[in-house]
Amino acid sequence: MLTYLSVPTLQNVLTISEEKESDFGSAVQQALTVIDETLEQDGEQGTAISFNGGKDCTVLLHLLAVVLWWRRSRSLPEQVDCTQGQWLGESPSGPSSPQSRFKSLYVTCSSPFPEVEAFVDHCADSYSLDLFRSHPGGLPMKEALKQYKESRPEVKCILVGTRRGDPHGDKLDFRTPTDADWPAYQRVHPILNWSYNQIWEYLRRFEVPYCDLYNQGYTSLGSTFNTFPNPALRNGDNHYRPAYELEDGSKERCGRSRTYQATPTTTI
Repeated sequence: MLTYLSVPTLQNVLTISEEKESDFGSAVQQALTVIDETLEQDGEQGTAISFNGGKDCTVLLHLLAVVLWWRRSRSLPEQVDCTQGQWLGESPSGPSSPQSRFKSLYVTCSSPFPEVEAFVDHCADSYSLDLFRSHPGGLPMKEALKQYKESRPEVKCILVGTRRGDPHGDKLDFRTPTDADWPAYQRVHPILNWSYNQIWEYLRRFEVPYCDLYNQGYTSLGSTFNTFPNPALRNGDNHYRPAYELEDGSKERCGRSRTYQATPTTTI
């Protein structure tokens, strides 16, 4: 079992969430509560997670794993060792079936980084995701959601890693429905109130793997033609420090070209 998905790590997340005097602990508690309430209301079969390999949705995916472990471990027989992955839908005799994996939507961009594609595949395997990729890459969000609605009609609710600092993020609530002329979904934003620094605190504290591009100075990922290392992280020798060393979160998107348009997963 991977360390970041081990029971001690997942339990540690719950412990941190109980630190009411800590802004970070409160943020974790709020996100876990939103996810748990969503699964209670819409069910696991009716819920999916939007995942494109970025840092925010990577945090969201791990938070979802914490909630799934907590919910499923309570219903497992005592003789089942949940450290072996059964809570992710696996069985002792083999890998999980598509029906037991958690549904995930990857709205692909028109020119993805190979590192991002590899990381998405890695997460789909390690978190046991039933991953759906929109095609072709670069579809408008509305068209991508139409594809997903046709493929997974049982899904009514999508967990999204949008934060208030993202494009259009200041207009969102924890639950925001799509517009009337769009495919009908409830968009749920568990980490809506998280800061840039809290995202990195979570990933590093719990040693959650993330896309390696963030170690090369990238702080916000999109297509290869509009995403560059963040100049705020450039050293004198023209090398770049890792994304978690960016102190001013308001400069998170300084590595995106000025013609940048919000990537699909930031506006779902």
